[in-house]
Amino acid sequence: MDLRILDLKRRARDLAVSRAQPAFSLECAEELTHARDMFFEHPLLVRLQGDALGFLNEACGLGVEHGKRVAMDAAALVLAEPSGLSAEERRRLAVLAEMAGLLHDALRHEDNHAEKGADLCLRILRGYAITPEERLWIAGAVAGHEDGGPRMEDASEQARLLSGAVHDADVFRFGPDIFAAILWELCECDEWPLERVAAAFPEGVRRAKTLGSAFRTEGGRRYGPPLLAEGVSLAEEYERMLGQTLAATAETNA
Repeated sequence: MDLRILDLKRRARDLAVSRAQPAFSLECAEELTHARDMFFEHPLLVRLQGDALGFLNEACGLGVEHGKRVAMDAAALVLAEPSGLSAEERRRLAVLAEMAGLLHDALRHEDNHAEKGADLCLRILRGYAITPEERLWIAGAVAGHEDGGPRMEDASEQARLLSGAVHDADVFRFGPDIFAAILWELCECDEWPLERVAAAFPEGVRRAKTLGSAFRTEGGRRYGPPLLAEGVSLAEEYERMLGQTLAATAETNA
């Protein structure tokens, strides 16, 4: 393992923690707290974590931890979204959003992973205490969580909100998360040297800059662009740290 990466990873996380909390965390604190409690306590989510674990076996940033973050943020978006749904309907949809969020990248390393993941949902959730219609909503959200996936524009309000929330929560990860945590976890797992990290880093920044208009929910459009902007801002600091470390290495080797 490149010890320089371990040091930069620590410094990157310290830098992220030092910044002000994003508006999403502050303004949706109640919804996020409910989502966290639900993730660890609701019987359907507890059961699904066990059933899905074998499919979320990538320990390199986009496995269980990524699914958990997407699940919680998707549920919070559902709870906060203005809609014609009753409070009871929103709470139920938030449970389904966490189920879809947890499963959305279960087959990430396969071609057409969103479509195959949707089929996996239909199999895993057979026998769960959800209706056949709810099972299709979850599968549709997984199938449509990427920008090129189906948008469910002709579906019910619940199905559209569920799909949009999972998509937007996934895009949220291109904010501070991707640069403060996920990138470094991927590098550590793949044992990349620092030079390869530096070469790959601009692609994450480029991707974050293209996603500002991609959000599908009102909450996503409100909170997503500032999250992405904060991620890009942090990335500039990270690039500076990368450059300093590479320069110090060059001087040592001279």
